[in-house]
Amino acid sequence: MLTAGKFGRRTKNPNICVSNLLNVTRIFGYFGQQIVGIGAKTQTICSTAASDRGGRKRDKDWGTSVGALSELTDSSAISRTIDEFRLLGRDNFLSKYGQQPSVRYFAEVGGMLIDSKPLLAVAYGKQHPARGPLSIRLFAGGEETRRALKRFGIELVTRGSDRPGVLYGEITECPPGTVFKDRREAYDAAVHRTTQAGIAGQSDGTQSICLSDGYSDDKIQGDLITYTGFGGRDANTGRHIADQKLEKGNLGLVENFKLGRPVRVLVKESVLTDKKADNEYIYLGLFAVTSWGWGTRDGWKVLIYQLRAVAGDSLIPGEIAMALTRGEDVTPPRRNTNVNRVVRNYDVAASAKRLYDNTCQICRTRLVTAAGPYSEGAHIRPLGIPHNGPDTLENILCLCPNCHALFDGHALTVRPDGTVLNLGKPMGKLKVALEHGLNFEHLAYQKQISTASSERAGLP
Repeated sequence: MLTAGKFGRRTKNPNICVSNLLNVTRIFGYFGQQIVGIGAKTQTICSTAASDRGGRKRDKDWGTSVGALSELTDSSAISRTIDEFRLLGRDNFLSKYGQQPSVRYFAEVGGMLIDSKPLLAVAYGKQHPARGPLSIRLFAGGEETRRALKRFGIELVTRGSDRPGVLYGEITECPPGTVFKDRREAYDAAVHRTTQAGIAGQSDGTQSICLSDGYSDDKIQGDLITYTGFGGRDANTGRHIADQKLEKGNLGLVENFKLGRPVRVLVKESVLTDKKADNEYIYLGLFAVTSWGWGTRDGWKVLIYQLRAVAGDSLIPGEIAMALTRGEDVTPPRRNTNVNRVVRNYDVAASAKRLYDNTCQICRTRLVTAAGPYSEGAHIRPLGIPHNGPDTLENILCLCPNCHALFDGHALTVRPDGTVLNLGKPMGKLKVALEHGLNFEHLAYQKQISTASSERAGLP
């Protein structure tokens, strides 16, 4: 947080962030939570094997390990492996297939990292089920793996490379109010992982945005930010020359809206002060995407988002702007508060939606919006005190907005046999995929508290 003294200039210390983020635990401790992605590899299984001088085994029938990797040709096997990894999480995925975690080499998919050799190994088994997953001891983790991944458009990166995994949410070492002398410092601190683009993200989620000069559409009103998407602008004049598209980071902001997942906001000081000479960047903290839609600029379609400061995790940009404009050396008064809050794992809800292809488990409705399919993740046993439900796949349903409202409003309950009741009357069966691992004890708990709620309301 900002303290007494000139704003961020007294609080910047971005180098701490860089060194910690390059630590293995810091980066890859996010697997199965904030980092969700996969790259894959395979090795040969030898029915009749002999060792070569490099210690690698060769199969009499299939040839070398390179030959086995060349037999991985089905992109859907890669996709199915990626989906399963996302669904199970890193630890469960590796445990299920008896795979060892990668130490140095990782595959990158849409800006996300995952153990490279296990992905190829498991994908091979999905394409050739009679042979099963390959042993990762049979092929190298460097160039050999890189070539195999490249066939599927997947990049191989190393743990010590310049690109840590995708990080959603707060950066512990960089609290709101941290100031960076330029975009590069913010990049190295992992606050905004791009030195030019205003949006750092991909189609399945955006991690951060940056407000810079020249974007007259971007507005700050108190704790509310109006932000325009990327694309469609002439690089020289800044005027719109084409419609913006709902893709990449633009679509990622919509995904954040649907999941309720906040984004980090970085702002150039001149945006707050209207002084071109103010070139440093201030990290404002976490903001929730509260709405999105289409507008027009220069006769072209543009995407317009509204973001609101997350209480306790951000500074109010309107207050910061006023203080900087007045040339104050201290921040606006802020009260210190202790807040207990549940840290949501937004990838759990995303996994449930993928598992059911955004189709409601109760009414089978599948909504399709301009941004693609829409569904909601509904926790069965509520999170937080006094219910203390887990933020895991076994405690979540994929529902349409109507059924979600009825479920949270205690109108819908589920019997142990899967029968769905609407205010006590049967209305069908709950659809449960084998891979879901749904815990019916949570449904029993929800039914119990729903029955109590109905009795208090005088309902049947």
